[in-house]
Amino acid sequence: MSKLREYSVVVMLARLASMRCALGGGVSSGGVGVRVGARGAVGGRQHGELRAAVYRRPNANRAPGCFVVAGNRLASTTPSKSTALSDETESDPQPEEERRSYRPGIFTRLPSVAAASELKTSARKKATRATPGKGLKDPALREKSLSVKRLQAMTSGYCNPLKTYVKGFPNPDRFHPFERALLELTLSDKKYRTTVEAVDKMRKILYGIGKGYASQVNNQQRINDMKATTDKGLNEMEAYYSKHGRCVDDLKSIAKMLRRLPVAELETPTVALVGAPNVGKSSLVQALSSGKSEINNYPFTTKGIKMGHFFVETERHIVTDTPGLINRADLDRNKIELLTIATLEHLPTCVVFVTDLSGLSGTSISDQLELRESLFEQFAHRRPWIDVFSKAATVPVLGGTTDPEAQELWNERDVEEANAAIAAIPDAMPTSAFEGWGIPELQERLTSLLRKHKEQSLESTDFAESNKAEGEVL
Repeated sequence: MSKLREYSVVVMLARLASMRCALGGGVSSGGVGVRVGARGAVGGRQHGELRAAVYRRPNANRAPGCFVVAGNRLASTTPSKSTALSDETESDPQPEEERRSYRPGIFTRLPSVAAASELKTSARKKATRATPGKGLKDPALREKSLSVKRLQAMTSGYCNPLKTYVKGFPNPDRFHPFERALLELTLSDKKYRTTVEAVDKMRKILYGIGKGYASQVNNQQRINDMKATTDKGLNEMEAYYSKHGRCVDDLKSIAKMLRRLPVAELETPTVALVGAPNVGKSSLVQALSSGKSEINNYPFTTKGIKMGHFFVETERHIVTDTPGLINRADLDRNKIELLTIATLEHLPTCVVFVTDLSGLSGTSISDQLELRESLFEQFAHRRPWIDVFSKAATVPVLGGTTDPEAQELWNERDVEEANAAIAAIPDAMPTSAFEGWGIPELQERLTSLLRKHKEQSLESTDFAESNKAEGEVL
């Protein structure tokens, strides 16, 4: 009889569900559903035949108040409609990469890792300070309690910190793409993963050793056996940790190295000056910055990265130089060059490509033009782009005078190459950081470009949200 009453209740709920769907009844916007399964009960009692539960299933495509009924013993009075709605809820057409959101600054949140020797000393002290349970007068029970607690104290002394370390070093797949690139450049993805995995494996084995010996002590009756088993367990844990604890020191070194990386402001628009080595990017950063620029040091290079900032309509923008690029394929680039590529690839960047026609950079004009062409094809379609000629005060064809050190380098062929470059990049702006040539004009052009880019981005966002809203209504 009880099962029959339950069945009647579920049927009634199902009918109410279908009536609400038909009438568009108003419950909460998330919608409420009735779930019917093979086992379970209404009201939390287990009977093995039916289970009905009211649950919320958010679905933008389902009208508010619609019930969804599913199960192997009961269907809605409008099965096709309910099935379609249920299918829509479980299928998400949005790609996983688009749904994924990254929280930047992962390296600053890494836990502090103790030295392996410190962890060993701490675990040993905890085992020594263990005391038996209160109120135990029987010597055997008192010894058993003390032995188990000593083993548990050493186990937790090792495993609790190790567990914190493993949890605090997340999977690199959860890193922001730029921070993932920095990890690869600084350390390597494989080294990071294998070290964290080694620490976790050691934690699990230490836990198994401690738990196993504690179980043996619990099954023993003689005091001497308990003491011997406890000492054996403590020694085995210490011996295993001494043999494999180096991975803790490795993890400590990794944390120290990654924390040294400058914190990239991943949500702040960035103006990146790009070009071959020694073309004057750092000088332009200083000239464009509204304040004193900073030097960021990376562990994989001895060259600091100069970074400053300026404002466009009260919005702060970062302006930074990037490591110089040699005219070669990305596969042949070293780590410091790949930092530049990662900056362009993963940060919200406006590219200012700097070309030096003075002959003082050490890179030929033709190589600079080929490098520019390669990067332009790769990034100009998705990044705001401005071309700049640097050191214009020392380039005759740009209205400057030849630098005394480069006087003998300038000949008819050099003039031809410089004029060819000017023809190839007609929109490039002549600048000279030390003399202040073209700096106000460059700042104005940057401001205009960034403002226009921001307006286009807002329009695109509004358009996307409008389409999304229309889709939800439909």
